[in-house]
Amino acid sequence: MTIEPAIPKQLFNDFVQIGAIVDDIDRVIKILSEVFGIGPWRVVEWPPDGRTDMNRYYHGEPAEFTARMAFAELGPVELELIQPVTGESIWADFLAEHGPGLHHIRFNVPEMEPVVVHLADRDIDVTQMAAGIRPGTSWANFDTDRLVGFTIEVMRPLPGTSGRTPALVDGKVFG
Repeated sequence: MTIEPAIPKQLFNDFVQIGAIVDDIDRVIKILSEVFGIGPWRVVEWPPDGRTDMNRYYHGEPAEFTARMAFAELGPVELELIQPVTGESIWADFLAEHGPGLHHIRFNVPEMEPVVVHLADRDIDVTQMAAGIRPGTSWANFDTDRLVGFTIEVMRPLPGTSGRTPALVDGKVFG
């Protein structure tokens, strides 16, 4: 299969999320809610219980890592908070190296392979990837910190969806 050369503006034109790494998600949610009026929040344990299709990778190797995540709408952009819980992950690495802070910006993409090829051609590797909270979605983080000071993340959402993180009700995706 031949991949056509990618045009960056075609690949990275659907900006949807800013992500931050935190050390205490409950404390940060409380401050952002009470001081800044941000919310409501959707809080999830990642990966969701019972999901066996998460296919998690850390620096190209299969990995077992978990996190607590929270999501709130900031106008047209979703704010994601990530608290690493277990395992080796770029989230735990970031927290150990930098402390809490802004971590990534995310773009939705219709297909992952052209993005991976485009960035690999520029010596930018995937640092972490997995299936998304909504079955049928996937995401990847790229080694862009050294180039721009933060991570670029892409997600392949389900066709016809915004890629926003749905709520979980009784462990199942809702919304």
